[in-house]
Amino acid sequence: MSRPLIGVSTGFTDYGDYLGVALARPLTAAGAVPVVVPYLEDAGDRAALLERLDGLLIGPGRDIHPSRYGGARHPTSTEHSPLRDAVELALVLEALDAGVPLLGICRGMQVLNVALGGTLHADHSVLPPPADRHPGGDWATWDRFVEAALTGQEPPEPPAHPIAIEPDSRLAEALGTHAVVNSFHHQSIDRPGRGVRVVARAPDGVVEAIEVPDAPALALGVQWELQEGWRDNAGEAAVFGILAREAARARLAAA
Repeated sequence: MSRPLIGVSTGFTDYGDYLGVALARPLTAAGAVPVVVPYLEDAGDRAALLERLDGLLIGPGRDIHPSRYGGARHPTSTEHSPLRDAVELALVLEALDAGVPLLGICRGMQVLNVALGGTLHADHSVLPPPADRHPGGDWATWDRFVEAALTGQEPPEPPAHPIAIEPDSRLAEALGTHAVVNSFHHQSIDRPGRGVRVVARAPDGVVEAIEVPDAPALALGVQWELQEGWRDNAGEAAVFGILAREAARARLAAA
C-alpha cells in the first residue's frame, strides 16, 4: 500500500526553514508523506484538499489572536497571524467533520481547542501558584533549538517537566501514563471546547494534551514541541506513528 499523505499546516512567518524540516522529518520517519498546506481561504478549496489528504498535522507558531476565544492581549503576546488563524480554525472543524485523522502540536493543540469553542490562558503568569511558574516562553533557548535543527548541531537541554497521562487515552498508547516533555509554551488551555477531553497534565495542573473521543477519527493535541522530543524518545516518535497509522487506515478505507 502506498504511504499515507499528511497535510502539514504551519506558519510562513517565523523560524526560517525550521518548521518545513522539523515537522517533515518525524512524519517521514513514521512512514508518511508530508505536504505543506497553504492558507486556503475558500471552503471549497479546503474541502477538495481534505478529500485528498489521509491525515492532518496542525503545527506550532504564533499565538492565536485572543479575539478568537473572547480573551485579551497580554504583554507577553506574540505577533499574530490572522490569515493562519482563520484558515486553521475552519480547517480543523472541516477535518473533524470529514473524519480526517488530526494531530495538533503546541499552537496546533490550542487551535483544536479554540475551534471547538474552548478558551486559553493568555500567559502562565495569570495562573495561580505554582502554575504561574510553569516553564515556558524561553525564546532564546528556543532559537538555539531552531538553529540546531537547521545546522545539525546538538540542541541544548530544554526546559522540561513530567506529565501524567490518562491510561485509557490514545496518547497513553505511545507514552504510557507518565512522561517527561519539553516546555516552551507560554499559553495553555483554560476551558476545554465541546467534546474535548483533557488527557494529560503537568504536576501544577497545566493542560498538556487533549483528545476529542467522539470524533470520527483521531483528534489529538499535545502542548509540547513534539517535533523536538521524537528524536531521542521512542514514545514521542510513536505519537507520530499513531497519526501515520490512522492516516494509512483512512487511505485504505477510502480505496
